[in-house]
Amino acid sequence: MFPFRLSFPFWILLLIVASWAFAQDTLLEDKNLATYEEVKDIPNHPEKYLIDVRSRELVEKDGVIPGSIIIPFMELEKALMMNDKEFNMKYGREKPPRDAVVIFSCLGGQYAQMGSDLARKHGWEKAKPYLGSWLEWSKREGLD
Repeated sequence: MFPFRLSFPFWILLLIVASWAFAQDTLLEDKNLATYEEVKDIPNHPEKYLIDVRSRELVEKDGVIPGSIIIPFMELEKALMMNDKEFNMKYGREKPPRDAVVIFSCLGGQYAQMGSDLARKHGWEKAKPYLGSWLEWSKREGLD
């Protein structure tokens, strides 16, 4: 079949490399993670929601991604349980419907993931984290 003989370890290595490459492509196109480009386009998509779970002090100190609703992580579960009117009065924006895309950001991604997990637990199936969060945003926007 081949003009040369391939050793068994070569096939194992080939399988490992092919599996790794497939995994990388899958991770890069993961629909459950928000990208910088998607977050940057939030102001053009009022049907999507961006929730920043940093403390108000950090947001005031560092800045905010345009279109964000500021809900500190410690308030998030209570906010998700509010009725629509209470949410609107407290945060100045319509409460995300459970079928909406809701993206969570923080400083570096950890609390964004936790916020997304909490929202999914409460029925927001399209909740996802922006793992780059403020650190990536500010760098790519030239704010750091």
